[in-house]
Parts: sequence; structure tokens; C-alpha cells
Amino acid sequence: MKQKLRKIIRLLCLAFALVLVVSALAACSGTSDGGDDTDDSATVGENKSYTVSLKTAGGMVMSGIDVYVYSDDTLSDLVSFSETDENGLVSFQLPEKEGYAIALSGVAKGYDVKTSYSFNGTTAVITLTSSLITTGDITNATLTLGDIMYDFTITDINGNKIVLSELLAEKKLVMLNFWYTGCTWCWTEFPIMAEVYEQYADDIAIIAVDPMTTDTADSIKSTLTAKDLSLPFTVAQCPYAWTSTFNVTGYPTTIIVDRYGMISLMESGAITSKGAWINIFDYYTAEDYKQILVSDPNDLVVQTKPTYVMEDESDVAAALGLVSDKVHYYASDGEYAWPFLIGEKNGETCMYASNTDIDTSYAIICLDVELKAGQAVGFDYWASTELSNDILHFIVDDEDIFRISGESEGWTSVYPCVADKDGTYTIVVSYIKDSDTNDGDDTVYLKNVRIVDESEIDVATYIPKEAATTEDGLTYTYVDIFYNESDGYYHVGDENGPLLLANLTYGTSQFSEVDSAYMLIYENGSLIIDGVDCYELFQNYASYSTNATISGYCTVTEELMTYLKAVARDEGFDSDDENEWMRLCKYYAAYGTNGGQLEDPIKGLCADSAYTAVLGKDVETNYFYYDRMIYPRGLRAEFIPEKSGVYRITSSSESVQGVDGWIFDKDDNILLVYEADERMYDGPDTEVSMVMYMEAGESYYLSVAFWDLYEEGYIYYDIEYIAESYELFRLASPAYFT
Repeated sequence: MKQKLRKIIRLLCLAFALVLVVSALAACSGTSDGGDDTDDSATVGENKSYTVSLKTAGGMVMSGIDVYVYSDDTLSDLVSFSETDENGLVSFQLPEKEGYAIALSGVAKGYDVKTSYSFNGTTAVITLTSSLITTGDITNATLTLGDIMYDFTITDINGNKIVLSELLAEKKLVMLNFWYTGCTWCWTEFPIMAEVYEQYADDIAIIAVDPMTTDTADSIKSTLTAKDLSLPFTVAQCPYAWTSTFNVTGYPTTIIVDRYGMISLMESGAITSKGAWINIFDYYTAEDYKQILVSDPNDLVVQTKPTYVMEDESDVAAALGLVSDKVHYYASDGEYAWPFLIGEKNGETCMYASNTDIDTSYAIICLDVELKAGQAVGFDYWASTELSNDILHFIVDDEDIFRISGESEGWTSVYPCVADKDGTYTIVVSYIKDSDTNDGDDTVYLKNVRIVDESEIDVATYIPKEAATTEDGLTYTYVDIFYNESDGYYHVGDENGPLLLANLTYGTSQFSEVDSAYMLIYENGSLIIDGVDCYELFQNYASYSTNATISGYCTVTEELMTYLKAVARDEGFDSDDENEWMRLCKYYAAYGTNGGQLEDPIKGLCADSAYTAVLGKDVETNYFYYDRMIYPRGLRAEFIPEKSGVYRITSSSESVQGVDGWIFDKDDNILLVYEADERMYDGPDTEVSMVMYMEAGESYYLSVAFWDLYEEGYIYYDIEYIAESYELFRLASPAYFT
């Protein structure tokens, strides 16, 4: 409502300004009733373009700022009004004259704004300086990226007073690092951050701030001593309210205040790469520093140009094992694209990615392959990389087919391309590295490239296909779909064929080149079907899709199909096409599976797709495997007790920071929650033990997940029947909420 009101006011002001301009022009072209009809104060001529450029002292453009033009510096005669664009510019068509005055509105707090500015000819370059905000209390503020910081005074753990403005007077940046003594990733980050800090100590200041009320100066010092860690930067406590001020949702969180007092970087999560810290500090201490807003430290990485070139194509073909006039090998012509080179792995000739140990880099090898319909291209690969972060991609005709990371157990086959029709297919193999840890050999290897018939594919392979296809972009052909009552999903071809998947939250689709299904209706916040708003129910499916094994996609139920049809009705282009909703969908064709299909990508994310749990110790059934972050927390397994009584669920894992557990009913209500500080079991402190009375024949949904959302691995659990009844003492208020 405020935004709409603001626009109305702008329009009224502009309309009023136009009336003034028209009146002025009319007065100039006519004659007065008496007296001198000339104006000696200014010379008015034809319309001319006047431009205002608005930026900060650090060189960052300022967009979305209201700019008013007045006849003179009395600011009584408004001539025109507009808003700076994404480049910090705004232009006006005004009668040519000298003496126009400019006023600004909507500039954030902390910037020094004059009452008015003037044009130098037909241009005005306005540079706004900034300084720390000294009025108001930082604990009551809400600050985010791009805001000017509040000055503050705190005391470090040794009793020394720390004043932000005094630090900024001496340093080129001040960094706040939110942490607490129980944060494992904070302790992982500290030694790396400290090592790099010492190289830049003359130019930067770091304050590691602990907001937890349970941590005291003495307990912080004793913990540092116990960990044999001497930090060269300031360690202090801060008010817990600061977590709200900066919206701190995870630890550690890094916030950088630059030399102009602006919050220019905010990063939640540990930065465990020495190179990443060097990039950050290099950027902010540079003599030619220019302000930008940084939400990802990778944006500050200065990419390294490759120091190698790919060998001759004939040598590459021999190393990869496929010499044929049907295949053309070549390197990317990208300025920062590292090549694949000829080398060895375990004594075998192969190609390997040459960007080893180069942070935020990529290596590429490209193949153009001529195929007949039904032919496939296979590779053998060996990955030795950082799991989930440094990734080998197989991309076919611009579609990312496979992503592989971690440590391979040996040479593994992969078939990224299966031809639907005769033609030439472009396959790009790329090894993309982040700025974090380098694990293993920190590279990937390729060999044994081959063309085979699709019937010869010897490993489980799933290739994405569109549910809607078109030759002209206007007329679509749709796959046949069938509902399977046993699993509750739609399948392609027949009721046991590939699962139909809807793109709810990932990128774009055949339906929209701009938004996913969820984003199409997000702005309106409603999805009306037969007079009922189903938006929140649709959101549940969107949530599943964000956690799915195929990011952004969700299996299609009868209910979801109804919602997708409503999306097509509201956002589609062809009301006569009842299948238009299927342009939001795709499926995965299976090869080398003996008729098996891709597993449900939302398996375990809700009651309807839960795994199965059984009584006793069954490592083949009773486990959860996490290879990605899942939020809200945890996979689920359905347990149906055969007799009523008390059951205990006990977990085991190799967790770094521990695990939490829950028991839900079918409607997603929490029946029991276990938290890491509630130790009701004599086993390892990091494990779960949940005790609950359960009724025979009822469904209970168990979940055990790592406390750290980013931790990966297996969690096993046992289900034990204890007795018909059991006496249990449970803490009512665990941890620091006591």
C-alpha cells in the first residue's frame, strides 16, 4: 500500500510540474497585459535533455532515488520529477535555461545530503558521502546489505573498550564475525581466518562477537585455552539483540563494514578457504576500492586465466579412446576456461581437468558427436573432488544431465547422451570448483569415450525428457500419462512408466521462459479453485520440490495436477489447450535398469512418500542418508507397530555436531521432539533416544537429521519395544532456555 501511495504522489507531483511547464511556455509565447514582457533573470529556450548521475563516494550507483527539479534554489517551483534507474541516472526534457536546482528524496540514513544541487551545464554528477550513524540505538535497528552502519561501543573479553568509529578512522574495513563457543564450524573457520588476518592486520580489524547469554568472558577465554587457540583479533561479547539487528540465522556469520561505513558484505556460513579470505581482504584494502554489495564472497574472486592449452585433437582422441570422423573434440574459447590435458590415472592414459587447486575456476572439454536415433555416448570417469562443492558436469545441448562429486571407488561408466533422432549432439564436460576446500586429487579424469546402442547401456541411466514438445513453438505434442493408484502418482506411457515431474521452483520451463510454476503465482499469493484458495496447499508441494533429489521438481499427484491446471488457466496462453499445464513437466527415461524407473525424487519428504521403518536393528531398512540440505528438517520413515506399548528409537551415526529427532503423525503434527540437550539415553552424547507410547496399527512417522543442515552421511536407527508402560523423566526446559 505504501508503494502504491508513493507512486500516486509521484504522478500527482509530475502532473503538477507539467502544468507549470505548459503555463510557463504559454506565458513565453504570448504577450502580457502590460509592462515589460521580458525576463532578465534567466534565458529560456527550446527543450533540452538534462541528466543527473547519482553515486556514492565509493563509486556505487544509487538507484531508486527520487530526484526533483525546481526552477531555482528556493525550491518553490517544481518543474519535473523522476527516479534514478539501475545505473543511478535520470534524464529530464526541460526548457533550456540556467539556474535549475535539484533536490533528492529517499536517500538512506547515514548519507550526507545537501538541501539542493545544481546542474553544470546540462549534467549534474552528485556524489554522496556517508558516515556512521551516531543517533539511535543499534540494538533497535534493522540493518541489511547496503545500509550505513551504526556506531557502537562494546568491551572485549579482556575488558578493553572497542569503538567502531575509532577503528574505521584507522582501518580500511571492520569485520564482525558472529560466533559462539558451541559452534563447530566457527572453530573450523577461526584458524584459517586468523592466519590470513595477520597478513592484513595493518589495514583491517576483526571483532569476533558472541551474542549468547550463556557464554561469559571467562568461559570464552577458558574455551580458547582448552582448544589451544590464540586469536590475533578482538574477541568480544555483544547483545543478543544484535542477532535481530543483522538477521543472523546461522553461525558463523560474517559482516563487513567498509571504509565508507557501509555494510557491503554479509555471509552466513563458514569460510574455510584461505584463498577466499585473501580475495575478500585484497578487495576491501585495495587503493582503488570501489563499493559493491556482496552476498557471495565468490563474487570477489579474481579468476585466474589458464596456463595450459589443450593438446592436438588427434592426441586427445587417442587418449579418450574414440578416434572417429563422427566425433570432434575441442576446448572452450572462454577466457577463463581451463583445458583438459592428457595424463594418467592408475597407470592408464586418460584426460584430466587442469584447474587443480585453482579456486572458483572451471575446466572444459567439448565434443560434437554425430549419432543415429537410439545411439548413446558413454564415458568412464574417476572423480577425486570435494563432495557437493567441486562438481563434474555432463551437459548435452545446453541441458545439465549429470553432476558428480566426491571420491569415486574407481572408474565408473556414465551415459549422458541418448539420441532421440539422427543429428549432431554437443556434449560439454566441465569440472567446476568453488572457493572452499580442495579434497582428494582435486580433479576429475575421463577415458574410454564410446558410441553404443542404447540397449548396450550397462549402468542405471536416467535422461530428462520434456513432457511437451514442439517444432514451431506454437503447436505442442504431449506424452500420454496414466495414474497409478498404488503409488498415487502420474506416470508416462503406462502406469508403471517414468514418473511425471512438475517444475515447481527451479528456473524456467516450456510453459514459461521467465518463471517456475510457483513463481508465476507467488506475487498474487493466491490460487483459486472452485472458490477456494489453494495457495498454501500448493506451497507444500513447492517445499517438497526445493528439497527433492532433482532440485525444483515434484512428482505429480491428482491434487498437484489440479493445481497445475489452475496455474495454466491463470497464467497460460492457450485456453483451448487443456494439456497446457504439461509444459511445466518432464520425465526421466530409464536405460540399463531392466525396466526399473527413477526413484520418487521427493521420497521421504512427507507422510505420503515416507520410507518404511521396521522393528529391531535392520541396517538395510532403518537408516536415513543425507546428501543435500533439507529444510524444514529431515527425511521421514513410517512405522506401524504390531502391538500397543512403549517403543524406543535410538540412532547411531558419525556426526560431527550431533543429531536431532522427531515423531510426527500423518497430518504433520509433531508428537515428540528430541533436542541435542535432552539426553535421556546413556549412549553417545550426539545421538537420539526417543521413547513414546504407540498404538498398534497406527502410523507414526520417524525422522532423525543432522543438527547441522549441511552435514552429509548416514544415520542408522533401531526401534525397540520396551514394555506396555514405562516411567520416564523428561526435562521440561533444556539448554539455555531454562
